[in-house]
Amino acid sequence: MAENFDDLRPHILDYLYDRGINPAKRFHCLNPAHLDRNPSMGYDSKRYKVHCFACQADYDLFDLLMLDNHLSSPGEALALAREKWGRPDRQPPAPAASHPVSVPRKQDQAPQPTPSLPEDHAAYIARCAADAGKTNYFTQRGLSPETVSRFSLGYDRERECVVLPCEKGRVVRREVGEKRYLNEKGQPSPLFQPELLTACGEDTPVFLAEGTFDALSAEELGFRCAGMNGAGNREKIAALLRTLPGPVPIALVPDSDEAGNAWAEALTAEFPWLYRCDPVPVGKDLNESLTADRDATASFLRAQADTCLAHMPPPYKTLCAAGQMDALDAYIVRQAQRPPLSTGFPTLDKALDGGFYDGLYVLGAVSSLGKTAFCMQMADALARQGRDVLVFSLEMTAFELMARSISRESFLSDTSRGRTLAKTVRGVLDGRRYRFYTPQEQAHLAAAKDTYAAYGNHLWFREGDHETGLAYISGEIARHIAQTGVTPVVLIDYLQIIAPVDVHFTDKQNLDRIVCALKKLSRTYSLTILAISSFNRENYNLEVSMSAFKESGGIDYSADVLIGLQARGAGSRTFNIDEEKRKDPRELELKILKNRSAALGDPVPFRYYPAFSCFQEG
Repeated sequence: MAENFDDLRPHILDYLYDRGINPAKRFHCLNPAHLDRNPSMGYDSKRYKVHCFACQADYDLFDLLMLDNHLSSPGEALALAREKWGRPDRQPPAPAASHPVSVPRKQDQAPQPTPSLPEDHAAYIARCAADAGKTNYFTQRGLSPETVSRFSLGYDRERECVVLPCEKGRVVRREVGEKRYLNEKGQPSPLFQPELLTACGEDTPVFLAEGTFDALSAEELGFRCAGMNGAGNREKIAALLRTLPGPVPIALVPDSDEAGNAWAEALTAEFPWLYRCDPVPVGKDLNESLTADRDATASFLRAQADTCLAHMPPPYKTLCAAGQMDALDAYIVRQAQRPPLSTGFPTLDKALDGGFYDGLYVLGAVSSLGKTAFCMQMADALARQGRDVLVFSLEMTAFELMARSISRESFLSDTSRGRTLAKTVRGVLDGRRYRFYTPQEQAHLAAAKDTYAAYGNHLWFREGDHETGLAYISGEIARHIAQTGVTPVVLIDYLQIIAPVDVHFTDKQNLDRIVCALKKLSRTYSLTILAISSFNRENYNLEVSMSAFKESGGIDYSADVLIGLQARGAGSRTFNIDEEKRKDPRELELKILKNRSAALGDPVPFRYYPAFSCFQEG
């Protein structure tokens, strides 16, 4: 009677020995998605399984056979196990005791299985190549006689399988009828043309596909391609790539399935310069695409080759200052087409050497002094100029911010004595009050709303909270650019509410990393980021200075421009911040504490009308 799963499961020891693995010690994880540099997998003799203590992969014999041989079901793995270990003359290993597996002495080890090739490799390959024309299987796979001849592809009539020569004279064989591979016993699958990966030039991309037929498909269309022959060989590929002196144009073409995604993600995680191709035009893999639509597949590979070259980092020798002169001139031309953005306050523009440029601007002040109102007034001014502004409000709702702007518009346009027509934020939001407004008040408020709506199509709000992190902010910036084609100015209210990068870091460490990440975002997208920062209570009665930012983390190091907003007279012996907040209007001043590209200048005076969220210079 044929062996069942339980009969053959103990042969996992044979499997491990065949792969040169000592089950008595930790070994590299067999999970294709885990690049295991420090051996973290062990053999569990009680369960006849291997387990990885890093990625938690847990495999029995049949799981491993399915991974290695691209099998789709445990039943196929059982059939393969019967072929390998179900012979009467080879008994399963006895169940292991509870103590660890002992290391077998060299003289006690069973002899390694002999390769299943019937004769000398070279002679066998030549004999099968001579019979290549006796099967139409290669034609069915889209391969021409020229490709068959160039790679000495052959046909084994006795076993009814095609023979694909690979590295070091070894072969991969596939049955033409049952669609399964016949691996050499005791040997992991060989790589196909691995030498291409280590001899790749800077101008000619090399593709890396999952199977030999996929690689041959690319070769058929005139492209160089290596083959892994199974996701389980990912570590072999990684070992080759580690020998390279630097990045080279290699494009990954994984199968469109979970295993393909796993090995491609694992390799690109360790080697970010690798280019991962888009999904093939038709089918699951490159060979299916070739047989379904040859022209579309050729166009696909040409496009991916070009994209791969564009993806490559420039040669190191071109990165010196002399090699960057043309890039500098191009940058100067681009900057000439992008003048600085006006803040809406002429004196402040002059103090900032023209206005806002690309970079990270941080504005700080004590609580409730008017930071948000000031930044939203600048955001509205940018919107009037036709510039998109993406506002991340982590504390206030979008409707509150909109009402503040409408209140300001009603205040600025009110020419009545005592400005009796202007409405506060509550007067804008509280619909119960509207029936008590005179027709003149209602008309004035409607006009303020119309004024706001005229530039409001350039204002975009994203409400958030303490769970809103850098990934969300970055994703929304990318989304805005993708959806509108416009790079926005970004306003973040406020820094200390952004979700921590790591809950194990201190508040200062998290803020350091957040500010560094925002600075990187400004470089990546060539945009202006204006972020609001709070001050600690110790700074409430002191004159604003760089030290106020130092208390909150390393903001002063990463920001391009640091701006402090304070009440006039802050730091004097008689100054009291609570008294200053009760004034209407408040007398404030803005100090530029740091500017990487310009002089600091004198403080800029402002009057602030808190009831209407309105700032005026002077």
